[in-house]
Amino acid sequence: MAANAGTDTMPGEGKHCLDKTEKNNLVHKVYLDYNATTPTVPEVVEAVKEAMQDAWGNPSSSYAAGCKAKELIDAARVNVARMVGGKPEDIVFTSGGTEANNMVLFSAVDHFMKESKERHNNVLENELPHIITSNVEHDSIALPLLHLQKIQKAEVTFVPVSTLTGRVEVDDVIAAVRPNTCLVSIMLANNETGVIMVSNCLF
Repeated sequence: MAANAGTDTMPGEGKHCLDKTEKNNLVHKVYLDYNATTPTVPEVVEAVKEAMQDAWGNPSSSYAAGCKAKELIDAARVNVARMVGGKPEDIVFTSGGTEANNMVLFSAVDHFMKESKERHNNVLENELPHIITSNVEHDSIALPLLHLQKIQKAEVTFVPVSTLTGRVEVDDVIAAVRPNTCLVSIMLANNETGVIMVSNCLF
């Protein structure tokens, strides 16, 4: 969304989009939706342009365009690993946040079940994996967890956030931990309120 600096209301308030005249009147704009989408910085535009022009090939192919694509992907994997303090071989590229979140959730459940079978004598019979999250998570976390809970593939604790701060209290998360807890998934920054969670105290 864009707001007209120094005014109380938006021109054409009530409309979904502004018409051309109203857009021209917005001399000084303040963009207020960075939490959803950010404007593309020139460096990203240039990188995408380079990839589309020079590295359009299949990265699994042996011809020049394919080799160039593989080089760019490998370089990107190294750069991401360096930023997060990981190893390039551990970096997995997905189509987006929803796929990535689902991959983590279902992998955690599968890993727990596999480990439980291997240590059958040390676990309770029919024990389910337990996952802790907050009650303000994005749907890409909340909906899969509700589904796992509904089909009785996992136990889920939705820790409520503080009514004063909007944050998850560390003590509440710790209190929710059980012997069968296999994953704690708390967002770093809420996509609706912008509240920064105290994840450094949790992890």
